[in-house]
Amino acid sequence: MKISRYITGPIQVNTYLVYDETTLKGFLVDPGDYAPVITEEIRRKNIDLRYIILTHGHGDHIGGVEGFRKDFPQAPVVAYSEERELLMDGIRNSSEEMFGRPVTVDADLWVKNGDTLQVGTMQLTCFHTPGHTKGSMCIYLPGQPGCCFSGDTIFRFSVGRTDLYGGDFQALLASIRNVIFQLPDDTVLLPGHMDISTVGEEKRGNPFV
Repeated sequence: MKISRYITGPIQVNTYLVYDETTLKGFLVDPGDYAPVITEEIRRKNIDLRYIILTHGHGDHIGGVEGFRKDFPQAPVVAYSEERELLMDGIRNSSEEMFGRPVTVDADLWVKNGDTLQVGTMQLTCFHTPGHTKGSMCIYLPGQPGCCFSGDTIFRFSVGRTDLYGGDFQALLASIRNVIFQLPDDTVLLPGHMDISTVGEEKRGNPFV
């Protein structure tokens, strides 16, 4: 598995391009803004992009969906079922504030807790992790070590804000303790902002939990 990280959009979102080096099938996580360099890498390496996955619906994580949909119309946009309201409302998802215009997304595939997606030899599991938003989710790939795309649920020694629409601090803590912290300690956490971490590091040092 190969993971490339790009910083996109006005709020410096971590956008991840992930692909299976054996089958060249891949997926994109949280396109904060349209970045042609990502399209160039996908085409240069002949990656078969299978999904565009959204960890949640805030404007800073969805600003590039429209552009990548045009480049890769075969790749369905995936989001958690309870995130439809936020994705479809340019005020509640804060995109008007961030971009000066509403950005809305209607996903092609709405998933639920425990649903899996197969991308080449990679099996992705979708875990519902509400708190930052009602329909936030994390994407887990087992391995040695495994990795978890945690969106804005948890950051390196920090957590996602809960003062925006649909936020709930107690739900956020429950998601971290009951979902993310149940993963193996060596699981690499790939958050929506800032640097990577591991489950073990966050258990030992995250001051919020």
